[in-house]
Formats: sequence, structure tokens, C-alpha cells
Amino acid sequence: MKFLYLLLPLALLAACSPQTPPVSEALSADAATPARIFTSGKHYQVLSKPLTEPAAQQGLTEYFWLGCPHCQNFEPLLKAYLAERPQVSLLRRHPALGERWAFDASVFYALQLGGNAALTDALFTLYRDTRVEKNQLPDVAAINAFLAQHQLDSGAFSELANSEQARALMEQANREMLDNRIQGVPAIVVKGKYLVGTELPDDIQSNEDYFQLLDYLLQKD
Repeated sequence: MKFLYLLLPLALLAACSPQTPPVSEALSADAATPARIFTSGKHYQVLSKPLTEPAAQQGLTEYFWLGCPHCQNFEPLLKAYLAERPQVSLLRRHPALGERWAFDASVFYALQLGGNAALTDALFTLYRDTRVEKNQLPDVAAINAFLAQHQLDSGAFSELANSEQARALMEQANREMLDNRIQGVPAIVVKGKYLVGTELPDDIQSNEDYFQLLDYLLQKD
């Protein structure tokens, strides 16, 4: 099985950030909680080049790396938020900032392009379990085993992973991160213009605080 590698000269290095949204014991939030006031430059940043995709302008866009432990740990928090707000949409962007990121991005986008987005959770689980159990990232053999487990044809999957569509999606994610100086993952963009990055102020201490911030930005013009 063959995967493309997208190597681009980048002006910034996006990293799996050690500072991520807090994850407390209780993954719950009350949408009726009184509104708080959040400020630009402290709680969020306004993108210099807002996302133009209609779906991005209506909900959340996440920039992530499958191999990032902090992205893996952020996943339950994000899923909890969306589960309580089914009207909120989510777009995922997997950049290709180097050879390993490109390999993982090609796997992610091949799933999406093949109509198998429902397996994203299982793919995250594969990456997390491989890291925890073996202290490494999945290799081609592990990805092939994953495909066989889910009755996916490896040849067709490889074609999608190496397709121009997959490459274009990676380049889009790279370009958006570079244009807006998004320097770490996981990062969330709300309504295509408000960035909630990996460095959060001291008054964001719980899941509820984080959820309120996202709610506030979703209601903001």
C-alpha cells in the first residue's frame, strides 16, 4: 500500500501543543448557563483571513493531527460539546506539515473521500492505542490491518490517499493555517473567523468555561 507525502516549505511550524483546552472529570455543560463576556486577544483571536467555505462560516472547524496526544485527548471534550448541540456542525482540517503529518493526513482524507467518515473515531482510537501500547505511530501494516478490520479495499483506499483531491485538501489546511498563523493543534475556528487556540487564559478552567466560550462565539456576529 502506498501513500503520498506532501512536503511544503512552511514559514511556521505547527506543533502538537502541550497547552490544550482543559478536560475535567465531568464532560457536561448547561447551554442555559448565563452568558459570559469574552474578549478578543485574550480568549480568542480574529482571523486575518477568515474561512470562506459556507459550512465553516456556520459552525466549528478543527485543525488537528491524528498523531498528536493532545488532539487525541481533546476528542472526548469536542464530542461532548457537539453531542449537546446537534445543530452545530464540525469541519476537520488535517494539515500536512512534514512527511509524517502528510502520511496521517492522507489516511484521514482517504476515509473522508471514500464515504467512511464514520470511522474517524475508530481511526483516532487506533492512533491513541498504538501510542499508549507501543509508544509509536501506526505504520503502513497497521493501517492495512485497520482497513481489513473494517472491510475496506486497500487498493481503492491507496488511490484515494494519493489522489489530487486528497492533496488539495492538505494544501488547503496548510494554507489556512499559514495565512492565519495558527501555530499549534488542536485549534478551533468558530464561524470561520474566531480562533480558539491552544493557549487559554486563566479564567478558562473547566469544560463548562470552554463550552461557554464556544457558545459565545457561535452567537457573535
